[in-house]
Amino acid sequence: MTVFLTVLFLLTGISSLALAVDGPRDDDIKRAITEGVRFLREQQEPDGNWTYSFNHNHTLGITALAGLALLENGVARDDPAIRQANKVVRALAIRSNQTYDLTLAILFLARVQAGARGPNDRLIRRLGWRLARGEQGGMWTYTVPLESDEDYEHQYPEEEETGSQRRTDPGNQREGGAGASLRKKAARPNRSRRALKRGDNSNTQFALLGIWAAGRHGFDSEAALEALDEHFRETQGRDGGWGYKPSNRSSEAMSCAGLMALAIAAARPEEAARLNARARGAKLAADPAFTQALQLVGEDARTIGPRSDIYYLWSLERVCVALGLHELDGLDWYATGARELLRRQQADGSWPRGRWGTLPNTCLALLFLRKANLAFELDRVLKLPSKDRDQPAEGSPPAPEPQSEGTTQGAEDVRVIVRSADEKRFPEITLDFEVKRPDGSPVLDAKPEDFRVTEYDQPVEILKFQGPQSKEVRPTTVVLVVDKSLSMEEEDRIGGLKAAVATFLKVMPPRSRVAVVAFSSDVKILCPFTDNPAQVLGPVNALSPEGATRYYDAVAEALELIAQEPGRRAVLALTDGEDTFSQSANLDSVILAARREGVPVYTLGLGSEDEIESDALRRLARETRGQYFPARQADQLRQIYEEVARGLGSSYSLVYRTNRRLPDGTLRPVRVYYLPSRSASAGEAAVYVRGMVVPAPGWSRLFLLLLAILATLAALPGWLARRSRAA
Repeated sequence: MTVFLTVLFLLTGISSLALAVDGPRDDDIKRAITEGVRFLREQQEPDGNWTYSFNHNHTLGITALAGLALLENGVARDDPAIRQANKVVRALAIRSNQTYDLTLAILFLARVQAGARGPNDRLIRRLGWRLARGEQGGMWTYTVPLESDEDYEHQYPEEEETGSQRRTDPGNQREGGAGASLRKKAARPNRSRRALKRGDNSNTQFALLGIWAAGRHGFDSEAALEALDEHFRETQGRDGGWGYKPSNRSSEAMSCAGLMALAIAAARPEEAARLNARARGAKLAADPAFTQALQLVGEDARTIGPRSDIYYLWSLERVCVALGLHELDGLDWYATGARELLRRQQADGSWPRGRWGTLPNTCLALLFLRKANLAFELDRVLKLPSKDRDQPAEGSPPAPEPQSEGTTQGAEDVRVIVRSADEKRFPEITLDFEVKRPDGSPVLDAKPEDFRVTEYDQPVEILKFQGPQSKEVRPTTVVLVVDKSLSMEEEDRIGGLKAAVATFLKVMPPRSRVAVVAFSSDVKILCPFTDNPAQVLGPVNALSPEGATRYYDAVAEALELIAQEPGRRAVLALTDGEDTFSQSANLDSVILAARREGVPVYTLGLGSEDEIESDALRRLARETRGQYFPARQADQLRQIYEEVARGLGSSYSLVYRTNRRLPDGTLRPVRVYYLPSRSASAGEAAVYVRGMVVPAPGWSRLFLLLLAILATLAALPGWLARRSRAA
């Protein structure tokens, strides 16, 4: 027992040491967040506000900041604390002229809405307009001019009439993106009258965030972001950084602010109209001003320690999360900063007051720990080059890439393409696959004896078999994910989509069931599963383009919809632009969901390479065993939809019993061989079965050796003591 406890102590000590090096444990971070949230709740006044003064009464700003910290850390929008805060912010913001307070109000009002568009949009646009009027040579000071209601209504006379319905897609509209319908009337700062720089980079970085967020809700942010870009480029120091004022030496927080400004300016509407997210990111990554600033920010991050200001840590977190930077030159900035924040947290859940006060520091610390992205959606419309972006999603079992439809391995090669593997009836495994000739035409008359199936290279018995010409046809279930964002108006893309869906329904196998999920700024199930084509065509033909692009949220909805459906399943997902508004899903999460359910996702990219995120669409199809189809023109959609429908109709299904007795959480290579093929080509699937991982029989020699060494070390003191007494 002594030996066992000693070994356990040593192993625990080693694990603790590793954790200390790698960063705080998730449980510790969650505990710190819980205590911080509790502290903020306790500080809220009965009227719903929080109180804070720093050379001015900042009740508006601190209420918005506290509400934002609560929202980002999981407090529901309908929580009484948030509802009260929302009332306070809306009431105070309309007459505020404070730069910090206005920006925080915009961020809170944008975040508290359930959707990308909502009832706060009009107020957000007005506050953004007010902020922009305070620009002076690309800078902001503590206050901005207050407009009269008449001034604002003169600039936006159609606001009452159109509301948020006129908001447009910022990533995909060629004529300028968000708020293009308002641009002709939007007031821009008179920069010729305000050429003299006046302000500081702290107020300026807040104004930057507020104007960017307002731009996502219809405000014309182009002129203000252009002025910001010019200011930070003109005032960048020789070391690549920025100070509180242009004449000051660079500081850690202000260098983060400048880096963020360059990034946001690279994604402003004018740039968004010309380039897609990857192209914008590549252009920014090649910009010497950006690379020099990024290098300095990385160097500064290595100095994080007990004297680091929480305002700086939040500035670092904000820019790294927005740009998708997990490391800075090999440094895990989050682990480093989180470790320091957890060390400083006080017994009541708050953080020390430092320079700014306990309430703001607690809010900023919580935003850091949550990895909150306050540069809303910048990570979707600006994607820096990454060597990992084409790698499989983390946690996803490896998937062999299906061969493209146009390639062959030899003159006599007949290819087997496994599309899905379903283990829900464990220990029975169902495989869906196609058999293609060298010219791409399907083999429709193969029999069970024409196939051999192996698992871990061991033959398995085929229990059930269905081919395209079988009397009993396996049911086919498909979810069509269709894009109805505003950019689908161009070149009558929406008309091409409607015609393609009609063709798809005609060609699908008999008794197929189809559902439709449509997306723009929201995601909606247009039609539940039905085998009646008229019930599908009706809502599809009624589609009219509007709003933005929530592609990944829509694909996630489709996967959830199809998860419990039996038979052969697939998702066919079309988009004509980049995902700019998904709120809960991303590329990795939908890949994992599709792999988990064994559902292939066929992706369609409509438009030019500059309009669509083709790399992401290819990867989504590849890693889910679907296929990617590019369509440059809308009239190509009909042929593509017909090809997919015929492919589903020419599929085979077979069932075999796995050699595994338990659902053991393992990944098993399965191959389907078409025996008449001279090359004995095989389609391969990686079948993952849920369950606890069970190790293979036998212990690793290295592990046994390690245990022996630890046991010897544990017993050594006692043996030496006995020997000493004997002597």
